Amino acid sequence: MKYGLLFFSLLLAGAPCRSDNIVFAVSTGSAMPMTKFRTAARGTEELTGGLLKDFGDALARELAMQPRYLNLPRKRVEAALADGRADLLCDLRPEWMEGGGWAWSETVFTNYMIIAGRADTPPLSMLEQVAGRRIGTVLGYRYPEVESLLGGASRFRRDDAGSDDVNTNKLLNARFDYMMSNSLYYNYQRKVHPRGAQLNPAVFTIRPFDTYCALPPNGRLDLAQVNRAILTLHKSGEMQKVYARYRPQG
Repeated sequence: MKYGLLFFSLLLAGAPCRSDNIVFAVSTGSAMPMTKFRTAARGTEELTGGLLKDFGDALARELAMQPRYLNLPRKRVEAALADGRADLLCDLRPEWMEGGGWAWSETVFTNYMIIAGRADTPPLSMLEQVAGRRIGTVLGYRYPEVESLLGGASRFRRDDAGSDDVNTNKLLNARFDYMMSNSLYYNYQRKVHPRGAQLNPAVFTIRPFDTYCALPPNGRLDLAQVNRAILTLHKSGEMQKVYARYRPQG
């Protein structure tokens, strides 16, 4: 009996526990290059790749923890953070969150809001050049810098689509000459799209923007420790390696 109890205790000691894991809440509404999912048993979504998984795996290694990914619809990810099921929710900005009171990490990803075109279309040198021209936009998104400079609908002629993917195909099919996008998505399309060579590598940059990880204020993770790990990933070049997987060579 004594040996049986000892064996059982050793099994428990070797089993992964909640404190050994770092749990990332991930929205199943996102797509590549941020997230790649596959449908697993019972119709559940399993995260198999993308920038968020590569970053999460690297951060977990730096913290000597095991990464776990809690994949949920976008409207439920904040609740998972609030009720303690998840430790971090990444690639966000405070103004994108419905709730408040979160602790925010150091910069995870640096991205750029851009206007992109085809390789056969001259790149823009100033934003005013798109005034009055149809431009691909995403339904429900706001573009305050463009709205502020160009003004009303006659000068900022939105051509709304449901996603960046739809806009990319409309651009390539010459439905319009320019589209709003972000550099992480656009560079990934230049790498993997069958017609990626037709996308112009020269883009007009509107502004840079950083994204971060949100942590619950009384969560299990120490914010200072998480920040040190993130900074180490940047300084060591690990984050550049992550970016490189989703960009065309050169």
